[in-house]
Amino acid sequence: MAAGEQELLRAWCEGGDREARGRLIEMNLPLVRVLAQRFAYSGEQLEDLTQVGAVGLIKAVDRYDPTRGSSLRAYAVPTVLGELRRHVRDRTQPLRVRRREGEEHVVVQSVPLEAEAPSSRDAYAEQSLELGEERALLEAGLRTLPRRQRRIVQLHYFGNVSQRGIALQLGLSQVHVSRLLNDSLGKLRQEIGQT
Repeated sequence: MAAGEQELLRAWCEGGDREARGRLIEMNLPLVRVLAQRFAYSGEQLEDLTQVGAVGLIKAVDRYDPTRGSSLRAYAVPTVLGELRRHVRDRTQPLRVRRREGEEHVVVQSVPLEAEAPSSRDAYAEQSLELGEERALLEAGLRTLPRRQRRIVQLHYFGNVSQRGIALQLGLSQVHVSRLLNDSLGKLRQEIGQT
């Protein structure tokens, strides 16, 4: 961290200097832009994502406590990423995974929200294109899972079956199902890139 940034942090955190706060925010906007680029796949404009990330940066600067020992950047990154993830999540439609009996491949399809139902075929086509990359990403992530883990994820999240119910269906213990489910979610997060 540069000496100038340390002085600004001291002025803001100890003295409440609003000008120092503004400078800290300006100095860290390039970081926000880099983090926003990670979400370019979502179909949102980079400038819109950068504005959402800037809100997270402002929250981080306002809540930063230098006595905790981490740098402002280390504190700001998860806050900015959280804002971006919430924004992308809130702007997308739920997904339904459909699997025909006896088939190994997974088909992911979008389920339109009633409140956000497109008003024309063109609007629907545009929404479908925007979500295409997310669907492909999720579908690719599910394909990387071993067959049994994929089945457990599908039953639990898309079939609304409890871990106990899955254990009974697959002849496993509930504890083993829980471990496999956690392992599967970790693999999906890693595959999708949202660690």
